[in-house]
Amino acid sequence: MIIAVGSLKASPGATTLALALADRWPADAGDPLLVEADPAGGDLGARFGLLAGSRGLVTLAAAGRRGGGQRSAADHAHELPGGLAVIPAPAGAEQASHVLGELDGGGWSLLWSAARSGVRTVIVDCGRLDPRSPAGPALRAADVLLLVVRARDDELAHLAARMHVVQGWAVPAWYVVVVAQPHRSADYRVREIARVLGSRVLGPVPYDATAAGVLAGRRQTRTGIGRSKLGRTVAGMADYLAATVPVGPERPALVPGGFDGRAALPPTRAVRR
Repeated sequence: MIIAVGSLKASPGATTLALALADRWPADAGDPLLVEADPAGGDLGARFGLLAGSRGLVTLAAAGRRGGGQRSAADHAHELPGGLAVIPAPAGAEQASHVLGELDGGGWSLLWSAARSGVRTVIVDCGRLDPRSPAGPALRAADVLLLVVRARDDELAHLAARMHVVQGWAVPAWYVVVVAQPHRSADYRVREIARVLGSRVLGPVPYDATAAGVLAGRRQTRTGIGRSKLGRTVAGMADYLAATVPVGPERPALVPGGFDGRAALPPTRAVRR
């Protein structure tokens, strides 16, 4: 499966959600590979002290241009504490955009081959979504798109204004992931959004500063985010996506009736990264 994660405005937590989704992805649904494809520049290298020049988007793009050598996308990944495989982007916006453009030379194909082989689930953090951006190929290849939005009037108005654009991207399955805000009820605005978008709404994803700190490399715990509110919520979301989103060249439209984050979530699986 190929999952594109991003936002339409600002930065409401797309990277945190992408990391959490990869961390909580079901063990029997393909090893997750997180790809940082934000044209504004990557964060993972600085967060976790990764040497981006040794492995990452730069080496993936070079391998794609050569058409030989390292043929596995995983050969260009770093392993974070806990075992999660990530392909980081350069920190600078100019370099990140340039390298993403060079992936057209074969780097994207390496990623999609990993996903279509059934060995990997590729989760692409696209940052701010725009099909004209150098991360546009991720939108065109994705089986599912997760639009991250905070329950704020300005972001919801922006989402409403661009809904026709999102539908025009023709991603087989797309969802709006509502991120709860501090000092607000977790369900704030979610029911209102769900009345319009129905089963395309996932959430609310709780505001969980402690778990977000773990994913940002600022905190360390023995259990990771598995027992946190964020971890349990995203685990339920990951289970739902793995079980219901079709993949492959003949991908039917989204099936009716979806995950409802307001209902009781299934427990975290015993065997999970």
